[in-house]
Amino acid sequence: MRVLHVASEVAPFAQSGGLADVLAGLPAAQAESHGIATAVLVPLYRGVADHLAAAGVTLAPGVALPLELGVHQLAAAIRVARVGQVRYGFLDCPALYDRAGGLYGPHGGGDFADNHVRFAALGKAAIAAGDELLGGAPEVLHLHDWQGGAAAIYARVAARPAQASPLIVMTIHNLAYRGIFPKTVMTELGIPWSMFTTELAEFYDQLSFLKAGLALADAVTTVSPSYAREILTPERGEALDGFLRWNVKRLVGIANGIDTVAWDPATDRALPATYTRAALAGKAICRARLAAELGLPLADDEPLIGVIARMTDQKGLDLVAEIVPELARLPARLVVLGSGEPALEQRFTWLAEVFRDHVAVRIGFDRDLAHRIYAACDLFAMPSRFEPCGLGQLYAMRYGAIPVVHAVGGLRDTVIDPGDGELARGRGTGIRFTPATPFALARALDRAVKLFRDDAVLATVRRAAMARDSSWTASAQQYVQLYRSLAA
Repeated sequence: MRVLHVASEVAPFAQSGGLADVLAGLPAAQAESHGIATAVLVPLYRGVADHLAAAGVTLAPGVALPLELGVHQLAAAIRVARVGQVRYGFLDCPALYDRAGGLYGPHGGGDFADNHVRFAALGKAAIAAGDELLGGAPEVLHLHDWQGGAAAIYARVAARPAQASPLIVMTIHNLAYRGIFPKTVMTELGIPWSMFTTELAEFYDQLSFLKAGLALADAVTTVSPSYAREILTPERGEALDGFLRWNVKRLVGIANGIDTVAWDPATDRALPATYTRAALAGKAICRARLAAELGLPLADDEPLIGVIARMTDQKGLDLVAEIVPELARLPARLVVLGSGEPALEQRFTWLAEVFRDHVAVRIGFDRDLAHRIYAACDLFAMPSRFEPCGLGQLYAMRYGAIPVVHAVGGLRDTVIDPGDGELARGRGTGIRFTPATPFALARALDRAVKLFRDDAVLATVRRAAMARDSSWTASAQQYVQLYRSLAA
């Protein structure tokens, strides 16, 4: 079976969030564990070639791939790199991707005005480049988020009666991002107006790349079982809940995994000391070193709480900010790493000044620092208002930091909280709370601090969390089973 994944980012070469980690882990697990021929197509953004070179990955010269998108005639090429058993195709189109800023917009926020062209081009290239990447036409197009949705449009438009159209699997990583553009881009991109219907690409008199992908897919997946149920409700359906209930052929929730080689406290080179589930002495060293690095006074009986997240309303960082004055009462120390909404960045910067003995904040993203935080922290807070899957809780458990999470989406599915008594017996991996309020978060942290202060219980829960299998193996198996059931 030949599978082509189409996405807008891949770790560690081009990353803005967890989607990139999925594209680094899932295709590799499919190739290594199941013998699937897998390839990934992503844009060649500015700086990606340098990241590849720094990682010792050879990027082949480009194979010309001119693209016609309605009124646009684009000079492009596919440049291939192999990482393990996976071939990565980078769409080299300087007019679209060689620019300053983030992956999706200029520095300071917002979107590039031509994002509809940028990711329509990615979709069109996916249809044309499959043979080059896989040595034959893809049997499965696995599309990720709205940026991959245009590939479904062009796959169905390009299908010939004598040719087998590829199976299409569309994965929703976050339904809040739907790829919405004015309907005039239909003509601009050469998309037939026959697709502008409520059953296909039309979304409140606009074009939605994501909706088109969902409508044209043979199966739709989300990145956790709970999120698959939640998006069928008006509260989490982003105005697509009715469409998902009635128009999508098949909806399946499959939880994400993580790269257990890159995220392994026993071998992690970013840490001042390594450790394992059976030998935890190195975690105490990591804890002390990080506190010293950040200038936080930290007593042995005070837990260190970590937060690593985008500073947005979705991630519930405002709830964390609200409970900062509670840290002295617990007592506990807090370290926050992230960036996002300017108001939240400013609020946390101010809190770090006012409560400097209890809070350390770093604005931005530093991958090595993130590793050190996971290794150092005793507790890890994720009060997300909604969370399709979440990776932070999986990294935290891998590193022996007990997750304290809002019981929603993938957090509900991956963090097991049977109650304090059962946690003490090793039958759980963390603490869940609901609703998403400062009071509920504070109560959950009260539970977590009591757990921390009981050495025997802490060791039991920590070992249970570290023993959880968060690898991509099981998830990859479920995706392969889905592909095969669709083919059958």
